[in-house]
Amino acid sequence: MKILGHRGMPVLYKENTLQSLLAPFSFGADGIETDVRLTKDGVTVLIHDETLSNFCGTDVRVSDLTLAELREYKSDGETVPTLEEFLKFAPRNRCLNIEIKEYEAGELSVLICRKFYEGEIIFSSFNHHLINELKERYNGLKFGYLFDEQHISMSDEEILALFDKNTYSAHLPVVGLLYFPERLVNIIKELKKREIKIVLWTVNSKNDIARISEYVDYVITDDVRIFL
Repeated sequence: MKILGHRGMPVLYKENTLQSLLAPFSFGADGIETDVRLTKDGVTVLIHDETLSNFCGTDVRVSDLTLAELREYKSDGETVPTLEEFLKFAPRNRCLNIEIKEYEAGELSVLICRKFYEGEIIFSSFNHHLINELKERYNGLKFGYLFDEQHISMSDEEILALFDKNTYSAHLPVVGLLYFPERLVNIIKELKKREIKIVLWTVNSKNDIARISEYVDYVITDDVRIFL
């Protein structure tokens, strides 16, 4: 089981800052999970939310700002990093889960990661159409589908059909074990039969995954120290 820091280490530092993103490595984590969006001028930056409200209390959309304008907004002296900046600082040969938040950021994120990072990279998104396109275009790279409440209406057959070709991982919410445990466990078991890697988010207690730990390949957590 590999341990990945959720947006870095948000229990200690502001999420998705370089300080947060690099912190898990110092505790021996296998890697991190981070989110990619585009600025107005088409630069890939690492931030989860559409706006800067959570980052610095300003309700302005990241997509409405150029990179230069985005740099003017800080949280405790930290700015939102670009994907390229982070990749140059990140330790080699670790695992990066790059969650693509916007369709337009998809292919550019793949190209930048391939150019600037040597190590395991898993590209994931809630936009299944985007993952379908990318995995067809980049055979041999690692792609995964993210699931949350918006996908509950999908049948088990529809979910499993996504993994028929060139798919590396399924990224599932650990909270699903609370609300529909039997269904989620059955899906996980079927995916494992197909040699699909299981990524669970966001896991902040060992007890959360005790019953299925044998099936879990990656854990995304706010505090990597829990598992290390």
